[in-house]
Amino acid sequence: MTIYLRTGFFLAFLAIFAGTPAFAQTSNDDVYREWVDYRDGEISVDFDQTPVQFALYAIHAKTGFQIVMPAMSEAKAVSFRVSRQALEPAMRSLISRIGYKNFALMYDDTGRPHRAIILGSQPITAEPGAAAAVAKNEPAAQPLSTDERAKLQKELERWNELKQEERGRIEDRLKTLPESEEREQLVKAYGRQVLGLDK
Repeated sequence: MTIYLRTGFFLAFLAIFAGTPAFAQTSNDDVYREWVDYRDGEISVDFDQTPVQFALYAIHAKTGFQIVMPAMSEAKAVSFRVSRQALEPAMRSLISRIGYKNFALMYDDTGRPHRAIILGSQPITAEPGAAAAVAKNEPAAQPLSTDERAKLQKELERWNELKQEERGRIEDRLKTLPESEEREQLVKAYGRQVLGLDK
């Protein structure tokens, strides 16, 4: 027994004073390499039941691309894999995989996407019966008239002066607009106001 104690103390002494560090120091890039790799404008992602907030942070840390999401009431996990895909289509797919469809992409001066803003809507439900129930209860999306577009544009320009209920009404209308160029312009204006960016 004493021989084991002596050997144990000797090994502990060597490990503490003479050994090399047990953990290699890594740069910030290496921390997320297991999940995200970004080179030459192409991204590779490997998330398997990864918490959404961690996935978004890892992507932001590696690429600089930020996804602004509404607060989620529950912790969600995402499984998503792409290999050497352009950043923009990969992020569109990721946002859809998380369960959102209403979002706006913002680009920097060079035309590179740098931020996605997800409108504060409910995530898409995966239940087959839920989609039919929602379709029955909701009227068809009304197209945007010229007067309504001008009114929404003016309200978005004075976003900071609006009350919360007025903001909610605008957000609800933006969510229900059918796909169109006018809708995209209004969503971009909404995103600039929410983030406080200059036009």
